[in-house]
Amino acid sequence: MRKTLCILSLLSTNILWAQSTDFTLGHAAYQIVEMQDIRSTLGFNTTIKPFSRKSVYHLIDSTTGLFMQKELREYTSDSSRSKVPVLGRFFRYPADLIFYEDEKLDLHINPVLQWSYGKTNDALGSTFVNSRGIEVRGRIDKKVAFYTMLTENQVRYPEYVNDVRDSTLVVPYEGFWKQYATTGVDFFRAQGYIDFGLTPSISAQLGFGKHFIGNGVRSLILSDYSNNYPYLRINTATKVFDYTNIFAELISGVRGGTFGLEGTGGFEKKYMAFHHLNMKIRPNLHIGLFESVMYGDSTGGLRVEYLNPVIFYRAVEQQNGSEDNALIGLDFKWNIRNRVSLYGQLVIDEMIISEVFAGDGWWGNKQGFQLGVKYVDPFGLENVIVQAEVNRVRPYMYAHEDGFTNYSHYNLALAHPLGANFTEYIARANYRLSDRWNFEGMILLASYGNDIGDINFGRDILKNYIDRRPDGNGGSLEYGNDHLQGNKTDLMMAFFRASYMCKHNLFVDGEITLRSEKDTNERIDQSTNVWGLSLRWNMPSRRYLF
Repeated sequence: MRKTLCILSLLSTNILWAQSTDFTLGHAAYQIVEMQDIRSTLGFNTTIKPFSRKSVYHLIDSTTGLFMQKELREYTSDSSRSKVPVLGRFFRYPADLIFYEDEKLDLHINPVLQWSYGKTNDALGSTFVNSRGIEVRGRIDKKVAFYTMLTENQVRYPEYVNDVRDSTLVVPYEGFWKQYATTGVDFFRAQGYIDFGLTPSISAQLGFGKHFIGNGVRSLILSDYSNNYPYLRINTATKVFDYTNIFAELISGVRGGTFGLEGTGGFEKKYMAFHHLNMKIRPNLHIGLFESVMYGDSTGGLRVEYLNPVIFYRAVEQQNGSEDNALIGLDFKWNIRNRVSLYGQLVIDEMIISEVFAGDGWWGNKQGFQLGVKYVDPFGLENVIVQAEVNRVRPYMYAHEDGFTNYSHYNLALAHPLGANFTEYIARANYRLSDRWNFEGMILLASYGNDIGDINFGRDILKNYIDRRPDGNGGSLEYGNDHLQGNKTDLMMAFFRASYMCKHNLFVDGEITLRSEKDTNERIDQSTNVWGLSLRWNMPSRRYLF
């Protein structure tokens, strides 16, 4: 009841400031913003995603091309209509199937479609995606923004993606699913929100979706790998700092089998409170501090003490007897000479300085870091960005005593897809030849220490971290825990995508994915090649790199 009254009081505020919708994660705009941010001197905050359209409008210029001007038509001076609207009513503007505007309402309606087919060398032989849906966005009185996307999907994934589904009961990136035609899955994807301004500097968004925190290919803080979740997000933007609060309701675990997930009984819930402070030291140097806490139990219910947007969660967690799971850390982005961007993340689940430097392999040394670099227009090649990134996470990171407090949602990691106990190297290159042509290539090399049988070596974040690898006396090993311990497994992936935009937001994609996974104990020896062709209309792109 208290949560409901709080939300109603926000919605009933008499004075609201102008708002806008966001670019959905995976939208083509993110590649453009990535390059433009490094080239500019405006100090755009790229750490918290998704980006709002209004904030991106202040970043773009004539060099970004017509694509962004069409996407931001309600904010730019570009009002060019289609030369020949369909039936005089549809596609009056290139970016929208249906558009309506008056002094009160700004409305955009578009179909969402994806048809994909691929050939694989695994037992399935082929993959496919068949998605149909609708996207609606707009503003009321230019003060309240709204967005929704609904799609119905039937998909057959390559075997390595199915392996994740079989081990977790969950399809990566998705939610509730059921079996389709024996080898495929059927699921309904839904996301949406309303966004309103409380003051010129403070806005609130109530929605069902997901977020990505960071500037890299991966995030060790919060990624979009798991399912959507209900949330309240509060943003405070000033010239000196940006402050983001996210309060979310998550699923602690699911039930199901080869038929899909169980559709009765309900799944138990848990809660996450998260805040991130991005300090603008200089326009080209941003340093962020973050903290999150995961909490819940079989009785359910929010905890009022975590709803304070400016409290130190670790202190509150200790007052509660340290029964919850708190993470802290920092990130940074440093753009140098409008050509290079250095970025990184440090995440601490638990740390005692003396134990870290002792080098005895204490199991509680649970930290992870990311370090990366981006280089725009290398060797005079315009609209090219190259990137290198390393991610390293120690054993037992993100795990806790049960599903209510580990750093997961819907049985999938909220941060990195590999969980913990891994080291990963990524090299990426992207070439935006024009508004129509885009090319992306990526190479991933990773090593992780997998569990052996029922012995927990620290990679699976869903397992109870109290039951760790045994020490020979029947207890759990306190010391002698090494990075990549367990069944060392090597993962190699290469990914290439060429995209051609036939009409605005209508893409034809050609993709190649090469994947090899092999362990030292000869339990895993898998090689997968996928060649695919896709037609996407207003559907965000997605990579299955894990």
